[in-house]
Amino acid sequence: MPTLTASASFTIGAGASTVESATVTILPALAGGTGRGRLVHPTLGTYDYEHQPDHWTNIDGDLIVPPIWASEKTLLGASNTLMTGHIRDVTVTEQWTAFATKIAHVRALLLFWQNPPDPDNGFVEWWPNYTSAQGFKVAMVGLEVGGEEVTLDWISRRHSFVTEGVILRMRIIDRVS
Repeated sequence: MPTLTASASFTIGAGASTVESATVTILPALAGGTGRGRLVHPTLGTYDYEHQPDHWTNIDGDLIVPPIWASEKTLLGASNTLMTGHIRDVTVTEQWTAFATKIAHVRALLLFWQNPPDPDNGFVEWWPNYTSAQGFKVAMVGLEVGGEEVTLDWISRRHSFVTEGVILRMRIIDRVS
């Protein structure tokens, strides 16, 4: 990885010289359709998926936002309303099938899911770079292993693979700017 350096000297009145330095981590650029997926937690850091999900819902290049439909009964029939949806109405899912998911991946997802950040400090950022170059602020609202809750067995402990499917559900809060 290349190292970026910069230096400058300038005088601010009379005084002793000081040296200041900072380490900045620069992550590689994300391109749509070529990655495996990434989660960024404000306190836990960045997790790049070991492999992309086998199935995903409500995203294909951009979010798939369903329209909002409402119908109310009236005296002579019904009053129907149809309007454009909003990204806050979207729940996305990522699904990994059985024997395709390592236990380390499940444990990383568990760590992010079990430690929701304080909304005042930021949200988890989700970068589905296997299908989109955009990032989204999300609330991780569900994680299932084995069809309900988190179900593991002796094979996952001994062989480091999950024997059942993994489903991660996230609610979209906003786009990452």
